[in-house]
Amino acid sequence: MEGLIALLLELREEARRAKDYAKSDLIRERLKALGVVVEDTKEGPRWRLELL
Repeated sequence: MEGLIALLLELREEARRAKDYAKSDLIRERLKALGVVVEDTKEGPRWRLELL
């Protein structure tokens, strides 16, 4: 599961660099719906699982 989350976060970062904020937000929202909370930090995104 961690590998899949890492891939999705990479895609989200690519979208952010391209200023495609709609796609970036969509990825974040879909992850949240699955119980994955994404926090953006200076070092890059950090994620944690949240019980639904």
